[in-house]
Amino acid sequence: MSQQTFMVTGLHCQSCVRVVSGALTELPGVSAVEVDLDAEGASTVRVETAADLGVEQVRAALADEGDYTVVG
Repeated sequence: MSQQTFMVTGLHCQSCVRVVSGALTELPGVSAVEVDLDAEGASTVRVETAADLGVEQVRAALADEGDYTVVG
């Protein structure tokens, strides 16, 4: 298992956290997602995975979930 960190904008509340966590948990190899919400900027999203995820995989998982953007 490894942990990866992504910065994601567009999260404003706990409902956003649930949506993002749910979408990323559905990716193959993901066992856990933890979000530190920053409603004014970029939230820190930590993902526990069996294999490394690419930024494009995370972007694709969030594309249809709302106005979320992976930055950095």
